[in-house]
Amino acid sequence: MSFLFWLGAFAALGLPAVDARAVVAHYMIYKTDPNTDHAQRDVREAIAVGFDGFAMNMGTPGANWSTSTVDQLFSAAEGTEFGLFFSFDTAQHPILADHFAVLEQYRNHPNYMRAGPANFPIVSSYGGYRNGSDWAHFKSTTDIYLIPNLDDTKPGGGDTGPYYTDPAGQLSEYNAIVDGYLSWESTWPQSIHGPENISSVGDQAVMDYAHAAGKSYMMGLSAVQYKNLFGDSWYRVGEVNLPQRMGQILEMKPEFTEFMTWNDGGESHYIGNMWPEAYATDLPEILLYANTEQWPHYAWQPLVTSFINAFKVGKSAKQMEPPAGNQAVGALWYRGMLKTCNEKVPRNIDAAVDSVNYAIVLPKSSKGLKIQVSSGGKVLTTVKANPGLNYAAVSGMRVGPQVLKLLDRRDKVLMSAASTSDVTNSSKCNFNFNVVGLKKRPPPNTDKSTRSIVNE
Repeated sequence: MSFLFWLGAFAALGLPAVDARAVVAHYMIYKTDPNTDHAQRDVREAIAVGFDGFAMNMGTPGANWSTSTVDQLFSAAEGTEFGLFFSFDTAQHPILADHFAVLEQYRNHPNYMRAGPANFPIVSSYGGYRNGSDWAHFKSTTDIYLIPNLDDTKPGGGDTGPYYTDPAGQLSEYNAIVDGYLSWESTWPQSIHGPENISSVGDQAVMDYAHAAGKSYMMGLSAVQYKNLFGDSWYRVGEVNLPQRMGQILEMKPEFTEFMTWNDGGESHYIGNMWPEAYATDLPEILLYANTEQWPHYAWQPLVTSFINAFKVGKSAKQMEPPAGNQAVGALWYRGMLKTCNEKVPRNIDAAVDSVNYAIVLPKSSKGLKIQVSSGGKVLTTVKANPGLNYAAVSGMRVGPQVLKLLDRRDKVLMSAASTSDVTNSSKCNFNFNVVGLKKRPPPNTDKSTRSIVNE
């Protein structure tokens, strides 16, 4: 791919011409009450995080409530550079013709995200690897920039399927159809017995193939996957999946990153709002283990902002910086019970670790700082902190409060995060995370306006 190709592609997205990278959040199209400002808040808050747009997961094309939510999102985006595009959920609704009928209603909206030298509307998908002839038909008759998810790996397979191990054999028939490839399963590790770090080997193979064919690549980013609905409970590693994956994406430098997700409570990887009207009537069981009152995930947002800023300019994880200069950002996250819980035990529980997890981004001027993690009143670790992204899953989590501290060389607390809901011996398994943001904590009698988290 030439620089001029991506110059045209991302100028069309409203991004700086020197930056050929975009970050979007996967957004589940649920019921949104038009009498509220919920859609406006989602768009406004996603812009504040730094996202360029939403990939709208469309699972029920044509339904009145679905169209209403899409209308509200486009209205909320008007007057901004925030983009929206459809991600056709063929797992829920496999008939592509119905999805394309909805696309035709919105493709000319000023905020419909576009890409490529011809400035075509972006279309993506969740699933779609069995729809080759339909994709080919619509690509030949409709002007679109197509980035489908053609990953046929079974859920839990990570990057072990043929899509990742033999992309040439799996994808050659699509090269005349697509403009880019989106990978899904590689966003989380393979589901196996025992802890497993996230891998980027499969992503590298598919991206190399895509680039050799003149196509773009969209890489997934997520914190965790846990669900407990429809009679099934399933966990996929999330201890430090988020920061590990950030480092891999920053190293690989794909054209697009898609965060999984803004609002999917069902799989626990939401980073934004879970509005009650979306779940209370149709999906009430999700609210028992995932909601933004008891388990908010907002504290991950500053970390994602730091990642987005680094991604835009090609920096590494070690070069990540806080969004606001010298004010460090970070989060503490943990499960609310030990993995000895025995009710509704999730599949793949052996991959989980009883750990206190954290990530902190420090400015490049930081010196002499330390990170301390305590659990149940016991200090588990105290380690040196470096500029850029610091993270760890500290094993040995105990019942009681969980605490993360950023210390200076004199062991004074500069910032901290403490559990608002302590770990218990509950027998009921809930592998969704409690996420708490790092906050500034000046010593007594210290002027808050003059204190910096960098070493004095």
